[in-house]
Amino acid sequence: MNLNADFGEIINKVRDTKPVVHMISNYVTAESVADITLAAGGSPVMADEPEEMEEIVLGADALVLNLGTINYNKMISMERAATVAKDKGIPVVLDPVGVMSSSLRLEFALKLLESGFISIVRGNYSECKAIVNEETKGKGVDTLDKGAEAEGEALKIAQKGANKYGCIFAVTGSVDNISDGKRAVVLNNGHPLLQDITGSGCMTSALIGTCAAVAEDMLVAAACGIVIMGQSAELAANFLEKKDGPGMFKVRLMDSVYHVTTKWNLVHLEPEQKLSES
Repeated sequence: MNLNADFGEIINKVRDTKPVVHMISNYVTAESVADITLAAGGSPVMADEPEEMEEIVLGADALVLNLGTINYNKMISMERAATVAKDKGIPVVLDPVGVMSSSLRLEFALKLLESGFISIVRGNYSECKAIVNEETKGKGVDTLDKGAEAEGEALKIAQKGANKYGCIFAVTGSVDNISDGKRAVVLNNGHPLLQDITGSGCMTSALIGTCAAVAEDMLVAAACGIVIMGQSAELAANFLEKKDGPGMFKVRLMDSVYHVTTKWNLVHLEPEQKLSES
C-alpha cells in the first residue's frame, strides 16, 4: 500500500461524489458529527426511526452506528439498518461508546459483530478491549487503561479484535492502531486538545464512514479517516492564539478538516507514522 496516494484518491472521490453517510448517532454529538462530515465533503443523513430504516439505508453509501445514547428504539433501528446495509453491500462502522461500562451496550455491540454486520470498529482502548474480552469493566464512557498504548497492548487488541470478528479494528488514542488481523497501521497524528472537547471520537468515526463510502480497502478507509482527524487537529492547534482554549479549538477543527481535505496535495504523512504487514 502507498498510504499517501491511497488517502489522496479516497479524499478526491469523497469531494467528487459527496457520498451519503447515514448515521444513527447520539444526541450529544449529532450536530458535530454532521458538521464534520460536511466539512470533509460527505452528505450526512441523521435518521433513527425504525419504520424508515430500509428506505434511508437504500439511499446511502455507508452506515455509522454510534452507541453513545443507546435505547431500545435505536437498537431496533440499528439492527434493521445494518441488515439492509449488509444486503446492499455498503460498509458499516460501529462506534461502541461506553461498552466497557454497560452490559446492555456490550451485549448489543457483540450481537452486531457476531451477526457479521460490521465492517469497521472504531473505539478507544477500553472499549475495544471490552469487546475482545467480552466483559464490562469501567466507569463512564471515557475510561482508559493508562500505559496500554506504550506497552503495545492497543495494537494487540486491534489484531485480536479483527481476527475474532472478521472486520477492521481501529483503536484510537494518543497512538492509533488499526488492523485487519494480518496488516497493521500505526499512526501518531493528533493533538492533546482532542481529549478536551466532546465528540472527538464520534467525529472520527464519521470521517471513517465517509472514507469507507468510497474506498475498496476498509483498512485504508479507517486509516484515512483517522489521519484526516489527526492532521486537522494539529492544524487547528496551530491556528490558536494564547487566549484560545478548547472551544475555539473545536471551531478551528471544523475549518481544518475542510482545509486538509481540499488541499491534500499539500499534506504529507508524518515520519513517525508506520505501516507494517505480516
